[in-house]
Amino acid sequence: MDMRDNQAELYKKLGVPPGIGSGSPFPGNPVTPKSKTGCLAKLMFIVGLVILALAGIFYFYPLATPDKIRGDILDCALVPQKDGSNRLWILTDGSFTYVSSVKTPGHYSVGRKCKSCKAWLYEYDPTVGKVVRRIKIPYKDIIIRTSMFYNGDKIWHIADAYHLDEPKIQTFDVLTGAMVEDTAGFISRHPLLAAGIAKAWYDEKRDLIMLDTKDGRTGLIYPIEKQKLYPSYSLYYDEQRKDISEKEKFLLCAQDGQDTRKMLYRVKAAHRELIWNESRLQHNCDQFERKIPHRNGTLEARQMADTVFLRGIIYHQDQDGAIVIHLNQIDKKADRIMTCIDRDGKTKWTVPQSEMLQKMQIDEDKGYYSTFSGSENKIKVIRSGNLVVLMLEGAGIMGFDYGSGKKLFTID
Repeated sequence: MDMRDNQAELYKKLGVPPGIGSGSPFPGNPVTPKSKTGCLAKLMFIVGLVILALAGIFYFYPLATPDKIRGDILDCALVPQKDGSNRLWILTDGSFTYVSSVKTPGHYSVGRKCKSCKAWLYEYDPTVGKVVRRIKIPYKDIIIRTSMFYNGDKIWHIADAYHLDEPKIQTFDVLTGAMVEDTAGFISRHPLLAAGIAKAWYDEKRDLIMLDTKDGRTGLIYPIEKQKLYPSYSLYYDEQRKDISEKEKFLLCAQDGQDTRKMLYRVKAAHRELIWNESRLQHNCDQFERKIPHRNGTLEARQMADTVFLRGIIYHQDQDGAIVIHLNQIDKKADRIMTCIDRDGKTKWTVPQSEMLQKMQIDEDKGYYSTFSGSENKIKVIRSGNLVVLMLEGAGIMGFDYGSGKKLFTID
């Protein structure tokens, strides 16, 4: 038996069928090289599919769904209309963001980056659920700290500097959507800003813009109500302390100094008295009982109810009452509750966690942004007429009827 017979006998024992042609992996049968043209065709096909998918996501799908709000929700504002209805303006992050890692000898970094970096400013009609207009705000880098609010006949957009982006202070006409003023225009009206703005951010609680300049000035103040630039907060505060006009305000104070247990009071006093005493009033309810006599007058305070609001925060108040968001318990996991109180201290309505955005729930096991401290500043409540809007940054927006607390719409 020669070598070929031995090889045939071996193939037979291994179960190799007879008549194997070229390309067999067995000895004696050379492998035919793969076609480069075939590999290239497959690669081009895959690339084509990816391009078609991206075109569908970023071009065709938006055309097919013009009334969809796109991007992570950053902020919102209500603009009343002449007929008593409201338009909801919504600011979103419309960028394509991704996580990038860079490795070099002795160094490793991970960070967020974006492609097609931009914010979208939507005007939305909640009565019919349609987008009225969409305005593109170009960015060069990821969006870090930005705010939007309504004042007079304009929508304001404030954004802080980050890497490639300069600070932005922009206003838009609420009737046409046209830009009324950009950052350069704002700077030109204030000589103190002539060197340029280094930082800009909006303080919602105090309703003012904080500014730092490129020539080293820090802590400049632009109160929205005053429409005037102050070189420092102390100068602005000194002016406020001269205001003796009577003001009325709802305050939550700590029961027996326990910051987790809050009681609701309505305080009436001269404006200067309120700004002088507000922080100490909030720190301990006992201060209300003493009325806090002051050389410029006396505070009048009235406890609105016996209700204890666990970690309560007043997110909105006006002449009709206050809207408080509080917890059902103090624990690692807790539900938020939204309660509307009228000016006489009566509860108009409450909205349980099950009727609000799910991400408002406290769950410390899910990370920092699911804790109380990590999410409290991401909540916003605004009211115009009979519409109350609740927003959780990055999660969604809900509309409620002010008279009944009934949920009207959800945008997420």
